[in-house]
Amino acid sequence: MERRPGVAYRRPGGDPTRFVVEAADEPQLNVGAFPRTGWLEAVAESDRERLRSALDGDAIDVTYRLTVDDEPTWVHERGSHTEGGDVVGYLFPAGERFESRRRLERERERLAEFASVVSHDLRNPLSVAVGNLELATELDGDAADERLNRARDALGWMDDLISDLLALAREGRTVEETTTTALEDVVRRAWRTVGDDADAALVVDGSLPTVDCDGSRLRQAFENLFRNSIEHGSAGGPPDSDDRSGPSVRIVVGPLQDGFYVADDGTGIPPEERDAVFEPGRSTADDGTGFGLAIVERIAEAHGWSVSVTEGRDGGARFDFTGVDCERCGDTDGATIGD
Repeated sequence: MERRPGVAYRRPGGDPTRFVVEAADEPQLNVGAFPRTGWLEAVAESDRERLRSALDGDAIDVTYRLTVDDEPTWVHERGSHTEGGDVVGYLFPAGERFESRRRLERERERLAEFASVVSHDLRNPLSVAVGNLELATELDGDAADERLNRARDALGWMDDLISDLLALAREGRTVEETTTTALEDVVRRAWRTVGDDADAALVVDGSLPTVDCDGSRLRQAFENLFRNSIEHGSAGGPPDSDDRSGPSVRIVVGPLQDGFYVADDGTGIPPEERDAVFEPGRSTADDGTGFGLAIVERIAEAHGWSVSVTEGRDGGARFDFTGVDCERCGDTDGATIGD
């Protein structure tokens, strides 16, 4: 009989950590590089629960990322349970077809975001603008000017929303071309755009690494983070201080063992709100569109990085970027390069 493509396998007892190769006739997968033990540890952390759940089901049909030869590879596992409690089946390369499907799913998600904002967020300022323009035609002098100014403000708000929506769509793309870039140079350029005229100070703590990135997109991420800190920063000092001289908020950028962080000494983000800060359209500022941090997350994901938020050592918000391909990561010598 002709051998079936794929890797025939057995999981004794249905154990997700065990994977025994029974037969292999799949040239696209380097079976010799498969982990002999601890299979689950080689699965991408965000995919592990999906694999566990699939193995608990009646029929196994799951796609996940497996590290082979130090590279993440999408694989498709199909199997079933035996009477003895094992799982047997075949493992296939997921291939370009799965990647295309994932891209289409992400496009659908972004279209859903667009529809939500257009149907709700844009409708409100549009109604305000139309209502004030109609009233302005019935009034004269200062009263008419006031209504026109309100309409102008509403249209300006719509323009901000549309700009951020376009940025959100653009930053959802995977980075295709990167260059080795000094992170401090990107930080400085972003600060000149956002922070030079603000009541804020920038401190680079330690020696920032050189990273493999799209410099222009990473600069936008820093600009959004800096703007977020400035807009939400403390007006009088950290939470445990009644007063302090100097700038309203101090922003620190520093290295991590596998990336970098951006922190401030502002009011911070309550723990119960941290999981939601990257949701599009979420903002606690009266004049914020709520897309700034969503764009930051999209830029990080486009580079293959992870970004998370926690509390900074000075009580403010801290954003950690990890999984970064960089040189000299973790060089925390404590030197202040500039402010």
